[in-house]
Amino acid sequence: MRKPAVPVENVAEMIWGALLVIYLLGSGRPEYRTWPVALIFGLSAAAALLELCLRRRQWQFVAHFDAAVWTVLLSAMVAVTGGRSSEAWPAYIMMSLTAPSLGRPALHYGLMAVNSAIYIGVYAAVNPYLAPAVPALLLLRIGLFFLVTYVVDRSMARERAAQAAAVQASRDRVGELVSARDAERRRIAGDLHDWLGAGLVAPVRKLELALRTPAPDAARAFTQESIDALRGAHDELRRIMEALHPHLLEQLGPCGALREYCTTWSGEHGVALDFQGDTAPAPPPDVALAAYRILQEALNNAARHARGATCVQVALRLREGYLTLAVADDGAGMHPIRKGRGLRGMQERAEAFGGTLQVTSRPGHGTTVTATIPWTAPGE
Repeated sequence: MRKPAVPVENVAEMIWGALLVIYLLGSGRPEYRTWPVALIFGLSAAAALLELCLRRRQWQFVAHFDAAVWTVLLSAMVAVTGGRSSEAWPAYIMMSLTAPSLGRPALHYGLMAVNSAIYIGVYAAVNPYLAPAVPALLLLRIGLFFLVTYVVDRSMARERAAQAAAVQASRDRVGELVSARDAERRRIAGDLHDWLGAGLVAPVRKLELALRTPAPDAARAFTQESIDALRGAHDELRRIMEALHPHLLEQLGPCGALREYCTTWSGEHGVALDFQGDTAPAPPPDVALAAYRILQEALNNAARHARGATCVQVALRLREGYLTLAVADDGAGMHPIRKGRGLRGMQERAEAFGGTLQVTSRPGHGTTVTATIPWTAPGE
C-alpha cells in the first residue's frame, strides 16, 4: 500500500524549525544556548518523528495529536526563548497552518482561540528581559494568527469543493459511459438479430423450399432469392463490422476513409454531400479514428436534426501537428444549441487529445461543427 504523503503544512513546520535552530545558534546570544531551549527542540524533533510515524500508520486522531502536542511545545518554545521579547512567536503561525486539518471550522478557530489565550498569558507573565508591553503589537500578532487560519481554511474548503465536484463529474461521466455502452450493445444486438433473421434464416427457408419443389423453375427462383438475400446479408454484416471498427482507415487512410463514409451516408439519406480533404501529412491512427467517429456523429446529427437540409459540406484539413474537420449543413439550424449526448461525445473525443469542438448555428442558416485535434508525429 502506498504510504501517505507528508502534508505541506508539516513540511513548512520542519523547515521553519530548522531555520529557527540556525538562527538561535548563529545569533551569538548566550540566553538561547541553555538547556531548556535544547530540551524543547529535542522534544519537538521527537514529536515530529512520532507524528510522521502515526501518519504512516494512518491513525485517525493524528490531527488532534498534532494540535495538542504542538500547542504545548510551541508555547513552551516561546516562553523559554524570552516570553514577551521572544523572536520565536511566529511558531504560532505554524499552528495556524495546521488548524484546518482538524476538519471542522469550529475546531479550527477554537484551537486558535486557545493558542491566542496561551500566547497572551505568556506575553503578560514571562518577561525575563523586561521588554515593554505593547498592546497594539500583541493585537497585531493575534490578528495575524487568525488571518492565516482563515486564508488556509478557505483555501482548503475550495480545494475540498473542487475535489467533490470532480468526483461527482467523474461519477456522472461513468454513468453516461455505462449507459452509452449498454445502448451500443442493444443496438449491436438488434442489428445482429435483424441480420440473422433476414440474412440467414430467410435464405435457409427458401433453400429448403427449393429442395422440396419439384418444378425446376420454381426451385431456381427460390435459389436466386436466397443468393440475393445472402449477398444483402453479407453487405449488412460488413456495415456492422465497419461500425464496430472502421477498417477503411487502415486501407484507405483518413482522407479516403472519410470520403468513402460520406459517399455511403449521402446515398443512404438522399442528401448531396461535398467532401474536400487533404491526404497528407498522415495523423496518428488514434487521432484519425477520433476524427472518423466525430464525422459519423456529426452526420448522424445532421440526418436527425437538420430539417430541410439539401446539402452537407465536409472539409478535412491536415497540417503539421493538427487536423481540422468541419461539417456544415444548410438545414433549418437551431437556437439555442442543445448539447445532447452526441455533441458531448464529439467534444470529449476532441478534448481527449487536447483539442476543441465548436458548434455554430443560426435559425435558417444551418449548423457547422468544427473539430480541431492536435497531434504529435511518431518519434517526436
